[in-house]
Amino acid sequence: MKKALALTGLAFALFAVPVAAQADVRSGITINVGTAKAVPAAVSSPAWRYGADYSDYRVHQGRIMPLTNVVRELERKSGATVTDIKLSRDKRFYEFEGVTQRGFVVTAKASAATGAVGGITVQNYKPRYDARAMSITPLLNTLRNKGYHSFDLVSLKEEKGIYQVRGLDRRGNPVMIRAAARNGQVLSTRNAPGYNGPSYARAEYRDFGYWQKGLTQQKYSGFSNIVAYDDYYAVRARDGRGRPVNLSVCAFTGKVLDARY
Repeated sequence: MKKALALTGLAFALFAVPVAAQADVRSGITINVGTAKAVPAAVSSPAWRYGADYSDYRVHQGRIMPLTNVVRELERKSGATVTDIKLSRDKRFYEFEGVTQRGFVVTAKASAATGAVGGITVQNYKPRYDARAMSITPLLNTLRNKGYHSFDLVSLKEEKGIYQVRGLDRRGNPVMIRAAARNGQVLSTRNAPGYNGPSYARAEYRDFGYWQKGLTQQKYSGFSNIVAYDDYYAVRARDGRGRPVNLSVCAFTGKVLDARY
C-alpha cells in the first residue's frame, strides 16, 4: 500500500517540477527548410529564429499543438524524458510514454488543444528501449532541418535502436522515417498512408521571407523580432496606419492567423 501511494505521489510530482527547456535558438540566420541549409540573414530578409520558450506558444482557432511543442512542455514540466508519443485518431489527445531519471516509466495523455496532462500512471519496470538514445526534441530538430515537419507519431519501443517517426516531407507528403536512436541519422523513409496529423499542415513549410511580399500587400511593414514555432511565425510589425501589431503568420499558407494590438 505504501509503495502504491508513493508511486501515485510521484506521478503528480512529475508534472509539477520545472526543469530547463532545451533551447533551439538560431539568431542571425534563416533556415531554408527545402534544402536544409543555413544561409546568412542578409540573403533572406528579415532574419528569424526558432522559439526557445514554448510557454509563449499560441494555439489558434481550428488548430492543435504540434507534437514537438507538446514534447518540449511535457519534459520541461515533468523532468521525465518522453520516448513514445502519438496523436489520437480523433486528434483530441497526445498519448505518450516516458521515463524518469529514477527509472520509473510514465504513461499519460496530453490535450492536443492545450497540452494539459491527465490520466497519469507510473510503473517501476525496466524500459523497453535503448537508454542511451537521444531524446525526441533534438531528434525532431534534426528532422525539421531536413525538411520534415508536422509529426504525429514518434516511437522508440517498436524497433530496437531505431526511432520510427511519422510526419510530412517538405512537399506535404506523409512519410514514415526510420532514424538511428543514438544520433538521429535517417536510415530510410517510406510512404505513410496512415498519417493522422492536421490537414492544414499538408503544405510546404516556408521561410518567413517567402510570405513577406503578401504581408506587405496587406499594408503591414517594419517586420521584426520574428520567432518561428512549428506551425506559425510570431512577428512584430506595423499596420497600414503605422500602429504596432503582433502578428501570427501561418508557416504553410502565409495567412495572418491573428493580429494583436
